[in-house]
Amino acid sequence: MRRILLSLAIACLGIACASGGAQSADTPTLTIAQGTLAGTSDDGVAVFKGIPFAAPPVGELRWRAPQPAPNWSGTRDASQFGPICPQAARRDMPDLFNKSEDCLTLNVWSADTSATARRPVMVWIYGGAFVQGGSAYPFYNGTDLARRGVVVVSFNYRLGYLGFLAHPALARENPNEPTGNYGLMDQIAALKWVQANIAQFGGDPSNVTIFGESAGGMSVNDLVASPAARGLFAKAIAESGLGLLPTTPLARAQSSATDFATRMGATGDDKAVLTKLRGLSVDEILADQAANVRTLEPMLDGKILPEDVSTAFARGDIAKVAYLAGSNSNEATLMRAIGTSGDGMIKGLGDRAAQVRAVYEQDGKLTDEQFAQQLFTDGLFAAGAQGLAGFVAKDGEPAHVYQFAYVADGMRRMGQTGVGHGGEIVYVFGFRGLADDPRLARFAGAITDKDRAISDKVQTYWTNFARTGDPNGNSEPQWPPYTPASPELMLFGDTTQAVPDFRKPEIALTYKLWSARTGIAAPF
Repeated sequence: MRRILLSLAIACLGIACASGGAQSADTPTLTIAQGTLAGTSDDGVAVFKGIPFAAPPVGELRWRAPQPAPNWSGTRDASQFGPICPQAARRDMPDLFNKSEDCLTLNVWSADTSATARRPVMVWIYGGAFVQGGSAYPFYNGTDLARRGVVVVSFNYRLGYLGFLAHPALARENPNEPTGNYGLMDQIAALKWVQANIAQFGGDPSNVTIFGESAGGMSVNDLVASPAARGLFAKAIAESGLGLLPTTPLARAQSSATDFATRMGATGDDKAVLTKLRGLSVDEILADQAANVRTLEPMLDGKILPEDVSTAFARGDIAKVAYLAGSNSNEATLMRAIGTSGDGMIKGLGDRAAQVRAVYEQDGKLTDEQFAQQLFTDGLFAAGAQGLAGFVAKDGEPAHVYQFAYVADGMRRMGQTGVGHGGEIVYVFGFRGLADDPRLARFAGAITDKDRAISDKVQTYWTNFARTGDPNGNSEPQWPPYTPASPELMLFGDTTQAVPDFRKPEIALTYKLWSARTGIAAPF
């Protein structure tokens, strides 16, 4: 699927051969500051996997900011993904992946590794509620995007208690380091590695786009808001990024961490607490995590995240980058996974329930479950995408918004209504990884030309955005920018079209609640 074997040979005229590496169609080789890498080739795209971007966060480095990546002698085999970070096994996926605390590695896909290529770079951040996920998941295969002229990077970051623990003893141990948001620090370390090394893979370090979904989309928003990530990327795509959730206060995160330590028997002075915590096995940590938390989220640590993320967007205290955000038409498929019930959501409205319901039922009556599902989809996802994009536009940067509502015919026949949480990912990356994913392999042979056409549109828009900050190119239809004066988004459905004022009354309700909490006016 890639007519670029010649480019791999041409790369020998660039950095790979200049640094003493050998290059072939099947085993591309190049040298970076850490050492020489031998990768693989997938349909003409050079692929390098399992590259360390930070020191293994083990032993005394558990719950420390990421430290410099190791060097190696000889040629490192970069043909296999590194282990994903420790996490509980998923009920919906066989335990396919090696797991280890030594997990801070990344992967690169590039169709032209010559030093002069200077291709746009797209850095993927996976989702999974900050307790699950990994860059080795098959549906994150970067080959098809790389075939469109970008360099794709994915990486692992620490999860769960190992990635997000704000015990006060940790802050006192290294007062000059940020503490708590270790997973976000890993993401920043990976982006710094990209800045230092991606030119060796044919990428342009001045043209980096971060993109991610769910917890990855939240991470994108966190990185846009984080002073520590300034200058590490030029564009950002937040897919289902829950943009309005209040960022966890530090005091709450510290209380949760102290409770965890107490359950583990880590008490006494700081030295005793940290010795006990760092002596715990991964299984002990995961067992307590599984029993006590569904998700863990980044926190207001004062350094990586000094301010509530949506408030930072509203104030313009963010990176000055082009921004694209969106959500799916039935994000409520996530409700059960995070322990949210429709009845609980309706009861949570209190005295406002009848007023809110009247807005939602302007086009007809809804069952309680239908009402709650749409409220969840709008309030947590669609409103966040539109609102944060509106704040970016008010700050003078380009912003675009989408809603993904395309349901494949085969899924319709199975009774699927709307696109569930994460349902856009396979269209962003293409269908190459389906056959290797046990959850999705049965659909690999059912992909239609219509499905491929939607994926082609999405990939074209995404890679156009990575090049220029504008998803439009020569393709139609045109995707208008999202502005407070003209809040139009792109609706991906059976037809792809720009839609003005998408669900405006429903989105406005969410912003009334947000404004009441923050004291800040909505952006539209």
